[in-house]
Amino acid sequence: MSTNPLISAWRAGRKTYGVWCTMPGSVPAELIARQGADYVCVDYQHGLVDHSTAIPMMQAIDAGGSVPIARVSWNEPDRIMRVADAGARGVVVPMVNTAAEALRAARALRFPPHGDRSYGPVRAREVLGTADLDILADQACLIMIETADAIRNVREIAATPGVHGLYVGPSDLALSMGLLPGHAPPDPEFVRVIDGVLAACKDSGIAAGIHCASGEIAAVYAEQGFDMLTVASDGSLLTAGVRANLMAAKHRAGT
Repeated sequence: MSTNPLISAWRAGRKTYGVWCTMPGSVPAELIARQGADYVCVDYQHGLVDHSTAIPMMQAIDAGGSVPIARVSWNEPDRIMRVADAGARGVVVPMVNTAAEALRAARALRFPPHGDRSYGPVRAREVLGTADLDILADQACLIMIETADAIRNVREIAATPGVHGLYVGPSDLALSMGLLPGHAPPDPEFVRVIDGVLAACKDSGIAAGIHCASGEIAAVYAEQGFDMLTVASDGSLLTAGVRANLMAAKHRAGT
């Protein structure tokens, strides 16, 4: 049995919906968490967030009733361990191309003899209220699938011990296939590749996740069988909301 809300939900067949935070600040993170998101991800890779800023954001996500997770900037054990010790309940690891690389990420979340994680869960120990190694290591390892190499090795990656889910990064995946990010309608080969990732997850009994640009797109992938759906990012939500309201005001005023 897992004490992690995300892992427990996926094992029970429940879908989880989340939002990505790319902008620094604990208040926006808390406001997003309070809207009913199952998880909120603090983005160290493409976001404008450093570690000292990310910790208050994770505290705010906890306070808002959501589950904090983090995307690290690269598949390096020290980066994975650092966000895990800070209290992230899941770690999204980008640009993983092989099962060996996936195992490297998974072992960074597990203590010996099952992994290579150094003991020092400073905030995680207080958040979880225990020093039990199994509970402290009960953090979701989410491997990004976003390259042509990862697609070729997707079944081996999905079967890697300690991996809880695969998370599709559509933009980099499209680029690796010679397509533009956000291309519409989706190229048939792109659709086939996405279906292959979903099938690999189902066959290995792990969660299938995907990054989406809107709730409408997320709903389509949910119907297809994905378990972890990021519905949007904070920056795009903010700019779209401002733009729509400005357009409505100007249209009404005839300007």
